[in-house]
Amino acid sequence: MQLGKLTLQNPVCLAAASWQLDGTGYERLGAIFTRTVTMEPKPGLYEEGIWQVNEQTLLNATNMRTESAEILVQEHLPNLRRYGVPVFVSITAPGIPGFRKIARFLAREAGSLIAGVEVYIAQPDTGKGEELSARFVREATQAVRNELSPEAAVIVKLPPWPEHIRGLALGAQEGGATALAATNLLKALHLPDDATAAPLAGGLSGEALRPVALRCVWELAHDERITLPIFGTGGVFTASHVTDYLRCGASAVQIASGEWLEPGLTARLATECGHLVPASL
Repeated sequence: MQLGKLTLQNPVCLAAASWQLDGTGYERLGAIFTRTVTMEPKPGLYEEGIWQVNEQTLLNATNMRTESAEILVQEHLPNLRRYGVPVFVSITAPGIPGFRKIARFLAREAGSLIAGVEVYIAQPDTGKGEELSARFVREATQAVRNELSPEAAVIVKLPPWPEHIRGLALGAQEGGATALAATNLLKALHLPDDATAAPLAGGLSGEALRPVALRCVWELAHDERITLPIFGTGGVFTASHVTDYLRCGASAVQIASGEWLEPGLTARLATECGHLVPASL
């Protein structure tokens, strides 16, 4: 996969990487994407708010604690860089100034240490029904792009909305994105077995997300206006799943839930799938 001047050696990438990533084989990956961080730490009810809904589907709590960009750079980045593959920092913010601030910090404190950033675009979670627009995606992407060096890649991760993702992707492309990622989490609710426990709001990942994410990749890859390469992400557990994303138009995949459920899965799939190339559309 080509990201500007950077060529990924493998179509299999690790996403939401554990801060204390241990094991072998990660040096064969195309890239490592960090957990999503904010400029300042975001307090939450859960330190590790992930529930296994079924065998291969996870619910990631909305009010999970988020680590700060400063702690990432000072404490966690060296561990992730020791495998010798490109590292991308996943970032999010509530508005354009927030994206600009965190991108400026990363450019200053870690510009030579990272291959770029992933701009995690999410629907505002305020309960007021705000709409996420292509204009917001364009301005957030542009704010990040302007703060980074020209060589740094900007990957924009979009929500799992097949009916809207093309417009949002065009916003990212107009804002200077290097690539797209489809998709982030699907909003959902999990009811614990304990009938007295409160429902758990969050985002689905894993098996339940894959059919929607595949459709999103398909939508992006079949729009002649969109010229950016695509990461497929959501429910990758086997080599066949990697192939499915490539068949739909992705150039690479990201694995997060699979690695959480089966540590070392990403390295194994990198070995199995390193020879694969995207299908011609």
